Amino acid sequence: MIYFAFVHSHLAYDIEICGNAYITHLNRLMILNNKLLRILQNAPRDTPVVKLYANFNTLTLPELHTCQILKFVHNCIYRQNKLLSIFSNYFTQNYMLHICNPRSREHLHLEQTHSSRGRDLSNLKEVVYGTLSQMNSSPSYLPTRSLSI
Repeated sequence: MIYFAFVHSHLAYDIEICGNAYITHLNRLMILNNKLLRILQNAPRDTPVVKLYANFNTLTLPELHTCQILKFVHNCIYRQNKLLSIFSNYFTQNYMLHICNPRSREHLHLEQTHSSRGRDLSNLKEVVYGTLSQMNSSPSYLPTRSLSI
Protein backbone atom coordinates (compact mmCIF):
# COMPACT_ATOMS: atom_id res chain seq x y z
CA MET A 1 0.00 0.00 0.00
CA ILE A 2 1.22 3.48 -0.85
CA TYR A 3 0.45 4.88 2.60
CA PHE A 4 2.55 2.30 4.46
CA ALA A 5 5.43 2.55 1.99
CA PHE A 6 5.80 6.32 1.92
CA VAL A 7 4.03 7.85 4.91
CA HIS A 8 3.66 5.40 7.79
CA SER A 9 7.29 4.28 7.59
CA HIS A 10 8.45 7.89 8.07
CA LEU A 11 6.01 8.44 10.94
CA ALA A 12 7.07 5.26 12.74
CA TYR A 13 10.79 6.06 12.40
CA ASP A 14 12.06 7.55 15.67
CA ILE A 15 8.53 8.25 16.97
CA GLU A 16 9.69 7.27 20.47
CA ILE A 17 11.66 10.52 20.68
CA CYS A 18 9.69 12.88 18.41
CA GLY A 19 6.38 11.79 19.90
CA ASN A 20 7.38 13.38 23.22
CA ALA A 21 6.94 16.86 21.76
CA TYR A 22 3.97 18.98 22.82
CA ILE A 23 0.80 18.09 20.97
CA THR A 24 0.68 21.62 19.52
CA HIS A 25 3.98 20.94 17.71
CA LEU A 26 2.68 17.66 16.32
CA ASN A 27 -0.70 19.10 15.34
CA ARG A 28 0.33 20.13 11.82
CA LEU A 29 1.81 16.70 11.17
CA MET A 30 -1.39 14.99 12.39
CA ILE A 31 -3.56 17.24 10.19
CA LEU A 32 -1.39 16.50 7.16
CA ASN A 33 -1.57 12.76 7.89
CA ASN A 34 -5.37 12.97 8.16
CA LYS A 35 -5.52 14.79 4.81
CA LEU A 36 -3.37 12.11 3.17
CA LEU A 37 -5.61 9.36 4.52
CA ARG A 38 -8.68 11.22 3.24
CA ILE A 39 -7.16 11.66 -0.23
CA LEU A 40 -5.98 8.05 -0.50
CA GLN A 41 -9.42 6.77 0.48
CA ASN A 42 -11.41 9.31 -1.58
CA ALA A 43 -13.33 10.07 1.60
CA PRO A 44 -15.45 13.21 1.99
CA ARG A 45 -14.34 15.92 4.41
CA ASP A 46 -16.99 14.99 6.96
CA THR A 47 -15.68 11.41 7.35
CA PRO A 48 -14.62 10.84 10.98
CA VAL A 49 -10.86 10.56 11.43
CA VAL A 50 -11.30 7.39 13.48
CA LYS A 51 -12.91 5.71 10.48
CA LEU A 52 -10.02 6.76 8.20
CA TYR A 53 -7.51 5.10 10.49
CA ALA A 54 -9.73 2.04 10.98
CA ASN A 55 -10.04 1.53 7.20
CA PHE A 56 -6.25 1.36 6.90
CA ASN A 57 -5.91 -0.60 10.15
CA THR A 58 -3.36 1.87 11.50
CA LEU A 59 -2.89 4.13 14.52
CA THR A 60 -3.06 7.86 15.07
CA LEU A 61 0.23 9.57 15.85
CA PRO A 62 -0.24 9.57 19.67
CA GLU A 63 -1.36 5.92 19.58
CA LEU A 64 1.60 5.02 17.38
CA HIS A 65 3.90 6.69 19.90
CA THR A 66 2.33 4.72 22.75
CA CYS A 67 2.60 1.48 20.80
CA GLN A 68 6.28 2.00 19.96
CA ILE A 69 7.12 2.85 23.59
CA LEU A 70 5.37 -0.32 24.74
CA LYS A 71 7.30 -2.34 22.15
CA PHE A 72 10.52 -0.84 23.49
CA VAL A 73 9.62 -1.78 27.07
CA HIS A 74 8.65 -5.29 25.97
CA ASN A 75 11.98 -5.74 24.17
CA CYS A 76 13.89 -4.44 27.19
CA ILE A 77 12.23 -6.98 29.46
CA TYR A 78 11.73 -10.05 27.29
CA ARG A 79 14.20 -9.72 24.41
CA GLN A 80 17.33 -8.31 25.99
CA ASN A 81 19.61 -10.24 23.65
CA LYS A 82 18.20 -8.26 20.67
CA LEU A 83 19.07 -4.85 22.15
CA LEU A 84 22.26 -2.99 22.90
CA SER A 85 23.82 -3.90 26.25
CA ILE A 86 23.07 -0.41 27.61
CA PHE A 87 19.38 -1.38 27.80
CA SER A 88 19.94 -4.69 29.60
CA ASN A 89 19.05 -3.29 33.05
CA TYR A 90 17.04 -0.30 31.92
CA PHE A 91 13.84 -1.47 33.60
CA THR A 92 13.48 -3.35 36.86
CA GLN A 93 10.39 -5.19 37.93
CA ASN A 94 9.23 -4.84 41.54
CA TYR A 95 9.71 -8.52 42.39
CA MET A 96 13.48 -8.08 41.86
CA LEU A 97 13.64 -5.45 44.61
CA HIS A 98 11.21 -6.60 47.29
CA ILE A 99 11.56 -9.55 49.63
CA CYS A 100 7.82 -9.66 50.28
CA ASN A 101 5.25 -10.41 47.60
CA PRO A 102 3.47 -7.08 46.87
CA ARG A 103 0.39 -6.78 44.65
CA SER A 104 2.43 -4.70 42.23
CA ARG A 105 4.95 -7.52 41.89
CA GLU A 106 4.91 -7.52 38.07
CA HIS A 107 4.89 -3.72 37.71
CA LEU A 108 7.99 -1.87 36.61
CA HIS A 109 9.93 -0.03 39.29
CA LEU A 110 10.38 3.71 38.80
CA GLU A 111 13.45 5.08 40.49
CA GLN A 112 13.15 8.40 42.32
CA THR A 113 15.62 11.15 41.41
CA HIS A 114 16.28 14.20 43.56
CA SER A 115 18.51 16.29 41.31
CA SER A 116 17.81 18.05 38.04
CA ARG A 117 20.62 16.04 36.40
CA GLY A 118 19.00 12.78 37.48
CA ARG A 119 15.61 13.94 36.21
CA ASP A 120 17.13 14.82 32.84
CA LEU A 121 18.73 11.37 32.55
CA SER A 122 15.54 9.56 33.47
CA ASN A 123 13.30 11.55 31.10
CA LEU A 124 12.75 8.60 28.74
CA LYS A 125 11.84 6.35 31.65
CA GLU A 126 9.28 8.90 32.86
CA VAL A 127 7.75 9.06 29.39
CA VAL A 128 7.61 5.27 29.29
CA TYR A 129 5.98 4.98 32.70
CA GLY A 130 3.52 7.74 31.82
CA THR A 131 2.66 5.86 28.65
CA LEU A 132 2.18 2.64 30.59
CA SER A 133 -0.20 4.29 33.04
CA GLN A 134 -2.13 5.83 30.12
CA MET A 135 -2.45 2.43 28.49
CA ASN A 136 -3.97 0.95 31.65
CA SER A 137 -6.85 3.39 31.30
CA SER A 138 -7.22 3.36 27.50
CA PRO A 139 -9.38 1.08 25.34
CA SER A 140 -7.85 -2.13 24.03
CA TYR A 141 -8.95 -1.79 20.40
CA LEU A 142 -5.50 -1.29 18.90
CA PRO A 143 -5.16 -2.93 15.47
CA THR A 144 -3.12 -6.13 15.40
CA ARG A 145 -1.26 -4.99 12.29
CA SER A 146 0.51 -2.21 14.20
CA LEU A 147 1.20 -4.31 17.29
CA SER A 148 3.45 -6.92 15.70
CA ILE A 149 6.61 -7.14 17.78
